[in-house]
Amino acid sequence: MSKIDKISTIIVVVLTAVVVYFLTNELHGKSKQLAAALKHLDWRWLFFGLLMMILSIFLEAAATYAMLNKADRRQTSVLSLLRVPLLNLLGTGVTPFATGGQPAQLFGMTRAGIESGRALSVILMKFLVYQVVVVMFFIIAYFSAEHFIYAQVDPTFAQFIPFAIAIHAFVILGIALVMFWPAMTLRLVDIISPLTKKMMSSERHDRLITRIKQKIHTFHEESRRVISSWESLVGASIFTILQLVVFYMIPYFVIRAFGYENVNPWLIVTMNIMIVMVISLFPIPGGVGGAELSFQLLFSPFVNNPATMILVILLWRLITYYFGLFAGIITYMLPAKKIKEGR
Repeated sequence: MSKIDKISTIIVVVLTAVVVYFLTNELHGKSKQLAAALKHLDWRWLFFGLLMMILSIFLEAAATYAMLNKADRRQTSVLSLLRVPLLNLLGTGVTPFATGGQPAQLFGMTRAGIESGRALSVILMKFLVYQVVVVMFFIIAYFSAEHFIYAQVDPTFAQFIPFAIAIHAFVILGIALVMFWPAMTLRLVDIISPLTKKMMSSERHDRLITRIKQKIHTFHEESRRVISSWESLVGASIFTILQLVVFYMIPYFVIRAFGYENVNPWLIVTMNIMIVMVISLFPIPGGVGGAELSFQLLFSPFVNNPATMILVILLWRLITYYFGLFAGIITYMLPAKKIKEGR
């Protein structure tokens, strides 16, 4: 683990402790409300929520598998690629702006027996598909629930929505530029490189620029292969759509666990889509603090018991965030796959 990763992990631990303290402090003096919330608790709904999280992990592994070429598919399997989404959850969960997700996935794919150059290209292509699907869900959700958002949700949160969509659009544009216009991308690297030269030694800077240009070329070539293979692209898109659908449904199961039978599942999904979009704005590992506050602002119209809301937030984060962190740590410690000779 690098020094930056250690610092990020410490930040996550400290912020988690602070969030838990403030949330549990909110329960002070609410013993009757807490008793009423726990009286209605149905663990079966929580089990379904956890099952949705596990299913989303399997679907992400399937999306990765769909992106592979035929030779790599013969060498690995969906089960062996399960470490990729788990390490992704670990990487994104302990780094600011989720920047550790791609390196963590690369580590997982090379351990699964995929050559690093092809693995990186697949990861970036999968990331592009993910970004496009996320934005597609956001557009659908926003226009179908726009009135509810501005009528029921705190205006402070609503102001962040345009910034979130702009960031995702910028990421999509950047990846598409590398895919379809590598010459322009290389030109941009040459323009920007003098600005970064003062930050490191000349030798290290030259190695970095050379490596970046090689990765751009590799990604462009692999992108052409994936785009030409409609089976890979469509398969990855379908699995990603399903992955996000089951992930977005988790708050619905957590809220139902506390006896709220009449909540609208589509509105719950819509609010969760907004949270996923806005969390990307927080430069905090895992969005710790920001995610909990966003959830409280968005879901307060559905949960009228303050004590129940605190429990819902804690359980939602336990399923969607901390479960992935602990599973990712265990996966990281598992031995690498041994590649048979002659493959």
